[in-house]
Amino acid sequence: MWFSRFILTSVVLLLFGRAGADETEQMLSLSGLLGTVTVDGSQWQRLDLRPKFGGGGLEAVLDLELFLDDEGRFRNLGWDFSTRRKGLESVLRKIHYVRYGEPNDPKRRIYLRIGSLESVTLGQGMIMRRYRNTMDSPALKKTGLDFELRELGYGRLSIRGVINNFLDLDSGGPVVGGRVTFRPGSGMEIGVTAVVDTDQLSGLPDSVRAGMKEKDYGLFGVDVSYPLLRGPIAHMSIYGGISRTMLSDESGMGLSGPGILLRTGGLTVQAEYRWVEGHFSPGHFDALYEFNRATLSAGRDTIVTREETLENLTLQGVFGNVRLSLGPLLEAEGSYQHLSGKGNDDRRLGGRAYLKPALLRQLPQIEMAEAYYENRRRGSGGVNFFDASPDTRFGYKLGLNPVPKLSIILDVEFSYLPDGAGAFMRRRSFNLQSIISL
Repeated sequence: MWFSRFILTSVVLLLFGRAGADETEQMLSLSGLLGTVTVDGSQWQRLDLRPKFGGGGLEAVLDLELFLDDEGRFRNLGWDFSTRRKGLESVLRKIHYVRYGEPNDPKRRIYLRIGSLESVTLGQGMIMRRYRNTMDSPALKKTGLDFELRELGYGRLSIRGVINNFLDLDSGGPVVGGRVTFRPGSGMEIGVTAVVDTDQLSGLPDSVRAGMKEKDYGLFGVDVSYPLLRGPIAHMSIYGGISRTMLSDESGMGLSGPGILLRTGGLTVQAEYRWVEGHFSPGHFDALYEFNRATLSAGRDTIVTREETLENLTLQGVFGNVRLSLGPLLEAEGSYQHLSGKGNDDRRLGGRAYLKPALLRQLPQIEMAEAYYENRRRGSGGVNFFDASPDTRFGYKLGLNPVPKLSIILDVEFSYLPDGAGAFMRRRSFNLQSIISL
């Protein structure tokens, strides 16, 4: 298959294409992970050997896994070659990620990441914001692609592309997105963004969606930004954009802006006016999209796609995001949206904070500390941000280092699914792993 050859070729070029690089840049390490992970609602034991190597902008991490289920039996997850698709899936599971460069890094013209995708935002985030393909990992691992080519066309053009899962290219149903940015001069930037879910039902089991037609949905947008201030201490720009639905029977559109983006030191502030009409939701492709792009009722007789949850509304209001980085100590980010109109609301609240190495070194035997929360409230009446809904996600990660070369990582995440009776049942993903540096 052409895409499997593409994956393997890309990985080989990344891993061995820098053979002429300075040997002092190369690094190699090996760690072993042993612990409990959530698989299909049960707690399994997972052993993972994780080689990590790279250098000169390249970093590659692989996963060599073994699983024991809740009855103590070895399972063939990641080692099933009974069919072509299962064989390819088993091969792709071995790639945790392969990365070259960083997104939006002016020092490199190329950024490429294959494997797990975390917090992908295209443009100002009106269409895709903080998207990730790691929901249910490591039980379900998706191998995606995120790449960016910068300074094309005499330095005026940049191209970025995203695919959520290579495996879906074989059977149909991947989420694909892209953005083209053009800089005509004087600091002005014109961006065109498009994201399409080629089959919203792709995440459902084949037994559930058998005989059903593919349900595609997409968004398209154009935005413009212009710098108001460009200096060594601060950078400020003003922007605005328009987005609308495509590949949908129900139309909708949204306006973002005027908006202001300010960067100074470790502080980034974004604030904008938003207006939406019809079946449209800002940031439709978000961190929870892979989780609820299509949900199945508790009775397994009703399928609801994320598109079908959109109401025909006219709303307006504001969106803001603040990100603070205190050097090597702490990073925190929070966002808030409040749109309203004719008794309806679309409110969102999100936040994330984690400690950086310099501060962690002052805390004995703690090497990781992170917490996050996000929720969305839609509709009218007495709703608040702490009511359960399919748009709720929160959790934490805590890493302990009791003895040298041993780490214990606790990763807990909560989300909610409809229970079939008009309420929601809480879903907990619990991963506890011991990491041994070899």
